Amino acid sequence: MSGPTDPAEAHFDKGLWGYDGSEWRKLQLLWGYYDRWQEYLGETKSGDGHFTVSCAAVPAGYVYVLQMATLVNDTGARGAVRIWARTGSSLFFLVGKVTPAQYEPLVWTGALALKAGDYVQLQQLSCQDGDMIYCGVWGYKMRIAM
Repeated sequence: MSGPTDPAEAHFDKGLWGYDGSEWRKLQLLWGYYDRWQEYLGETKSGDGHFTVSCAAVPAGYVYVLQMATLVNDTGARGAVRIWARTGSSLFFLVGKVTPAQYEPLVWTGALALKAGDYVQLQQLSCQDGDMIYCGVWGYKMRIAM
């Protein structure tokens, strides 16, 4: 009898239904949730000038999915705020605002896959000494087979 239950059929090729050619197996997921990813990056600004901070680079063997990044200065209205993604040697602009008001957060949401070596950078221009800046990134990690 031939049909979808017969492992000899072509549509049961390795990986398609978890049949490896000799027996049914639960095959490893190539992409899937591994763990939550969150990094708080805020601090009290020391000295006047720009505030720039980056999350840790994605380690080898992982893909991180950025779902949200945010930055807010609760001390006062200052210069422009920007969120970037660094992928390889390129810096990609995600979101920015020219002059946000005090307590006005800059928020980016979406789904951006970052591979080994990539990271997210958050920046506020024209800060003053003592500014309290709250910022961070959130998403999830995927472990990949090496």
